Order: sequence, then structure tokens, then C-alpha cells
Amino acid sequence: MDFSLSDMHVEIRGLAHKILGELATVEHLRANEVNGPYLDNVIWQQCVEAGLHAAAMPESLGGSGMDFFAATLVCEALGQTVASIPFIPCIVSTALPLQNYCQDPVVEKLLADVVEGKTLITTALLEPGNDEPRAPSSLASSSKGKWQVDGTKHCVPYAQYSSQVLVFAKADGKLWAGLVNPDGAGCTLVEQSITTHEPQYQLTLENAPAHCMAQGKDAELLLQTVTAMTTVACCSMAIGVADRMMRLTGEYTSQREQFGMKIATFQSVAHRLADCYIDVECLKISTQKAASDVAQGIYDSDAIHMAKVWCGDVLHRVSQASQHMHGGMGIDRDYHLFRYCLWAKQLELMLGNSRTHLEIIGEHLAQKYLAV
Repeated sequence: MDFSLSDMHVEIRGLAHKILGELATVEHLRANEVNGPYLDNVIWQQCVEAGLHAAAMPESLGGSGMDFFAATLVCEALGQTVASIPFIPCIVSTALPLQNYCQDPVVEKLLADVVEGKTLITTALLEPGNDEPRAPSSLASSSKGKWQVDGTKHCVPYAQYSSQVLVFAKADGKLWAGLVNPDGAGCTLVEQSITTHEPQYQLTLENAPAHCMAQGKDAELLLQTVTAMTTVACCSMAIGVADRMMRLTGEYTSQREQFGMKIATFQSVAHRLADCYIDVECLKISTQKAASDVAQGIYDSDAIHMAKVWCGDVLHRVSQASQHMHGGMGIDRDYHLFRYCLWAKQLELMLGNSRTHLEIIGEHLAQKYLAV
């Protein structure tokens, strides 16, 4: 497999690192974190003005028309800086999967507004006590051609800032997908406490008016697309998070002295950092394969699950190693390693931990080789 970057990919990656690297400084993050979870409008507007957010959106909507792989490069840069911007919830989890529904005037107008930076959209995948998006307890029903939804979603990112939320529910026993206005009738938002400073909300729907997107098999395909793209985006962001934790640790150990020597010269420290480097490279390769599959429209690939296995394991190991080699400095809020460790834990568990995805791979193997 050749994962060499094209000239356009190199430019997008460089632009992402330039914008996020220059703006998401430690001082900038610290100043914004004072009041809890937030949307960083300064950085997000810079991304919009540069067209970075729309790199993978079609040219017909005002985007750059690049592939899904371009979006993962932005996610990787986001992981390096942990800036609080809605790139994954708005673009990867919602806008990109909805591209196939542009024949719907409502969706076409909504996505065009997203590309122009006029609005945000997000997706609600989780429900309280239910971690399986394919089996929502929320219910959708129609009367005289108008749809409404009842249920509760939680951990909905940037819901308060979004004009529409993509929700999944059951209608007549089949999966259903539609858009609801979180500020509209029948919708109640309650802010939830999040350690990563990403704003998330519980969304309660009571006869909430909705715009139907898909039902049955079409809704299942849309959900599969959303979960596949979101999973790979998390793995891509994890690359940046793990790489940054590793490099922060390398810098710290090359400066701290113990017994009159830099601790980076200790064999055990050097070996553990080398293990972190190998882990990050393995995560990168597995994520590139998964991203390649998604870019080709393959959303049920075992490569996606394997990338998430590496994502969870690598983040856990690198975060633990970084904290260990930093000592007490690693949890000091005046130092910046803790932000990456908090994001590492969220990305590790988001949309299933390593064990969950290993079980899925095991089920696929059993069906393939043990089927009678």
C-alpha cells in the first residue's frame, strides 16, 4: 500500500499545522478554559477563512473537493494542539456523510451554509445507558406527512452552537434518521461536564419536529457512514495526541537532571520513549489503511476496527508512559501535558474501546471461517 501524500495533501497538512499551531498556544488555551467548555471562535473562524474546514467538501458546495484522507490530516493536526473547534462533530461526523443527500434542497442549503461558515451542525449518536447507535430507544413518528421525535440523546458535541442535529431513532421498528433544530419546539438542552473542554449537551426531545432524511436500509447506511468516518477521525486525532505526548516527554527528559545526568540518557527512559515512537507509527499506519478504505466508500472494513484497537491501546500506553516519565509535573495544571492525557482517555473510549472492537473483529472472523 502506498500512503504517499499528494501535493494537495501536503499543502492541507501544512496549512492545518500552521493555523492551529500558531493560534492554539498554551496561553490561548489556558485563557479560554477558565469558564469551562467552550467553542474557540477565533481559531474556527481562521479555519473557515482559509477553507481548511471544507477541504473534503465537494466543489459544488464551495469546498475544495478533496478526499476523506484530507480531513484526517486536519484531525491529526487538531490532535497536536487540542484546540476546541467543531471540526470532527460538524464536518466529519455530519457534513461529509450528508453529502449523499444533496438532492434534498434542505440538506444542500444547510451544507452550503456550513461551508460558508454561517452555521454549525452536529450528530447525536449516544443515549443514556445505551452505547449502541444502531439500536436507539428514541422513537420517530409521522402525522400528515410531518415527522416528530421523542427520546433523549447525550454527549452531543456543540449542540448549543448548532442549527441542526442529525439524530437516529426507530420508526415502525426500522432505523430512521432526521434533522432537528436544538433551539426549536420540543427540544431541551442541558450542558454536561466534560474534562476535555469540548462543549457537550444532553438533548431531550419531546414531540420535536424533524426533517426526515432516511429510513430503513438507507438510514442504516447513513449511520454506518457516520460511525466509520467518526471512528477514523478519532484515530487520526489520536495520532496527533500521542505524538505530542511523546515529544513533550522527550523534551522534558532531555532537560531534567537526576544524579547529575539528563534522565533521557538513562537506558530505561530511552527504551520507553522508543516504545512510544513505535506505538505512534503503528497507529499511524493502521489509521491510514482505515482512512483509505473510507475514502473508497468501504465503511464496514475490519481495518477501521483494527485502527480503533490501536487507537485505544496506544493512547493508554503513551499517556501512562508520559505521565510516568514526567513524574508529578505531568499532572500539574500549569504544565500542558494533562490536556493531552484527558483527550487520550476520551478518544480511547469514544465509539467503543479496544476490547469492543476486538470482539467485532472476532465475530467477523468466526462468521468467515466457522460458518457451516
